[in-house]
Amino acid sequence: MNKDIIQEFYLLALVDIANGKDISDLEEAINLYEEAEEYEACAGILKAIHESGYMTIKDIINKLEDEQRNN
Repeated sequence: MNKDIIQEFYLLALVDIANGKDISDLEEAINLYEEAEEYEACAGILKAIHESGYMTIKDIINKLEDEQRNN
């Protein structure tokens, strides 16, 4: 698996979550990527969903800002 692709989809999913996207929409996206056999995308989105379960929106935004500073 390509870790860069996983990280990219993880961060994109965190942005969606921070912007109020419903988790069920992200789960639908996982299903679409799974059908297309894009498993890295699935892994990244799933990671974001799991982590967002114990993070506040402020935590997510801080994580995204930290990631942006590191790149």
